[in-house]
Amino acid sequence: MMLGNSVVQTMLKLIMIFAIASGAFFSGLAIGGGAPEGVWLGGGLLLLSAVILGFLSRRAALARQAAKQQAQVEQAMQSVHERARVLAEITNALGASLDYEKALNVALDVGALGLRVGASSARLAGAVLLFGEDDKLHVVSSRGLPPRDQALVLAGEEGLIAETLQRAEPVFASSTEDDPELVYFVAMHSARSLMLIPLRVSYENYGILIFSSTQPNAFSPEQASLLTAISTQVAMAIQNAILYNNLRQERDRLIEVEEAARQKLASDLHDGPTQQVSLIAMRLDYCRQLIKNNRLNELLPELQQLEADAHETVKNLRHMLFTLRPLVLETQGIVPALEQLSRKMLETHKLPVHLSIEEGVAELIEPERQVPLFHIIQEAVGNARKYAQTPHIDIRFSRQGRYVLVEVQDYGKGFDVAAVNGNYESRSSLGMINMRERAQAIDAQLRLESALGKGTKVSLLVPIRTVPSTSHAKATAHSTSRKPNVAAVRSS
Repeated sequence: MMLGNSVVQTMLKLIMIFAIASGAFFSGLAIGGGAPEGVWLGGGLLLLSAVILGFLSRRAALARQAAKQQAQVEQAMQSVHERARVLAEITNALGASLDYEKALNVALDVGALGLRVGASSARLAGAVLLFGEDDKLHVVSSRGLPPRDQALVLAGEEGLIAETLQRAEPVFASSTEDDPELVYFVAMHSARSLMLIPLRVSYENYGILIFSSTQPNAFSPEQASLLTAISTQVAMAIQNAILYNNLRQERDRLIEVEEAARQKLASDLHDGPTQQVSLIAMRLDYCRQLIKNNRLNELLPELQQLEADAHETVKNLRHMLFTLRPLVLETQGIVPALEQLSRKMLETHKLPVHLSIEEGVAELIEPERQVPLFHIIQEAVGNARKYAQTPHIDIRFSRQGRYVLVEVQDYGKGFDVAAVNGNYESRSSLGMINMRERAQAIDAQLRLESALGKGTKVSLLVPIRTVPSTSHAKATAHSTSRKPNVAAVRSS
């Protein structure tokens, strides 16, 4: 195209020289010879050269305009291909790894694509802020920020950051002077262009991308769409990392709970049936010695005691089986299961357990919530039996508005709740942790009250059985969790 333009320009120059020379020649002849034909011929050549020159000039202008448009189209196609390539690379990288920090670095590096043509020489700063355990935004990756800016912690509740999180779309600004939170970034004081993009997926905000430039109007909406697509990929990577971390923590928790259950079962078997079976074996050996020594008059009392020990062993084994899997709970519900628990506590441990259940209240609890609720009550009763030294235990069910209030109360020695909670995680027992997790699983509110010498009361507020309305379902579907925790994923 450039060669064609050069040829046209050369031709124009030659034609102009020929037309001017010819006009001057014939004009000179006309002036010198006095012939009017020379004048007409010279004027005609000048006019013809002017027409040809105008035509060729117009054609050259059109050619230059077409070349410029084609160059713009090629540049746009190249930009589209570049965006597609970047997105493909990020998607492949995120699909092959759960390390979302690589995606954060890629997003910052691609931020230069958000500059307008001619602004690439301007000073650019970028930062990725994610919500931490304190529900505040922390700088986790940056470009062009000094150490002071990298240590900033923002609430994300005011100014441009809050607007970006609420609108869930890119926000542009020209300065940080009037912003109550961005003003703390020293690297952005001289900024004349700002672009903020939320890291959001599935109605959840995980953080925000911030870019600044010293060039006015440095960021274009077209290039912002590329960074928005990248930020979506980054947010999806963060979400996947959080889900994977939660699954791993749940797996570790289940392994820990299973190991604790095995240890408890081994301890109960050792302290109960194992000791009793050993005692039965010793009595059988003693009975054999009595028969061998012909002391039959002493044999009958020993056999009677042996029978009593065997019955006691069977009873303890049945209680352990009931503790592990109460079949009556699955077949008849929570009330018969609690009645059976009360009987077994009295038969096995001589501890009275009194039930007080308002009529029809137990039926308000959904069946899938009754099994975890029973295990919570069972754990509370077991703790009272082991540690409280209580004369009896009360279990009460009553309705409190949209909830069922369940209370397990003993009248033993009690304890300091704050002191126990302070070092609970360092202890080997997982009883209270299991109770809280089971309560959380059924959306119940658990409360523990105790004092030295005043006994202990465990209270549970369990939601009653309800049928959600259509509007409630829509509200639940569109509800947003504003600040998912990312710090736990980074630490792991």
